[in-house]
Amino acid sequence: MRRRSSPGLWTVLVLALAVCLWEWAAAGGHVNPFFFSRPSLIWGEFWTMVDNGSMARHLKATLEEAGLGLLFGALLGSLVGFALGVAPKLSRALMPLLTGLNGLPKLALGPLIIIWFGLGLRSKVLIAGLMVFFVFVFNLYSGVRAVEPELIAAVKLLGGSKRQVMGKVILPASLPWLLASLRTSLGLSLSGAIVGEYLGASRGMGWVIADAGERYDMERVLCCVAVIVVVVVLLDCVVRLLERLLLRWQAPVS
Repeated sequence: MRRRSSPGLWTVLVLALAVCLWEWAAAGGHVNPFFFSRPSLIWGEFWTMVDNGSMARHLKATLEEAGLGLLFGALLGSLVGFALGVAPKLSRALMPLLTGLNGLPKLALGPLIIIWFGLGLRSKVLIAGLMVFFVFVFNLYSGVRAVEPELIAAVKLLGGSKRQVMGKVILPASLPWLLASLRTSLGLSLSGAIVGEYLGASRGMGWVIADAGERYDMERVLCCVAVIVVVVVLLDCVVRLLERLLLRWQAPVS
């Protein structure tokens, strides 16, 4: 049997190759380090921020804002999406309105939210929550509507109550849609928090990026960007592990 390399190994190899090419191009003068910096300088900037405590302080602030936004946006969006899925009349009345609101440029609403709610935690949480709310609404609505009517009819035929139909059929069938929404929303909630910090704040990764950008400090900008990417990848791995634990009953995709 031929041994297959892990996809994660290929990811690491491609990333290592890209970093080496970047370092070589910057050191050889093929790209301007003032605009693109160098991986070695970015790595040094990372440890500088770790040593002086600024990395932990600003990253904690951003994760707090994104986490609260994800929590409230996911909770409210899931409830709305589930309610629309089980109530066809309600969905026919509200889905056009929600579809129109979803078309609004949410990041462009950031300045208005900052003006209305100030520069504190509330505005960042609201922007992050708004970024993920519609993802959960539409995914949970689709998940509930995708439940096979035959399964519901079979449970009712066996004497199942409405509560049992919800708990035994609709909720388990909607769980994959919920976890898919969670994976999609990890990066969106962080983006919302960072945009809020970028528009007005005194701490957070978005504030650091904005401040460093004004000073043309490419090492610090790219360092913060790289840290955010790593955080999103790690959180996605946690959610994928959660998927494997909660969806063991699903047949694997060949």
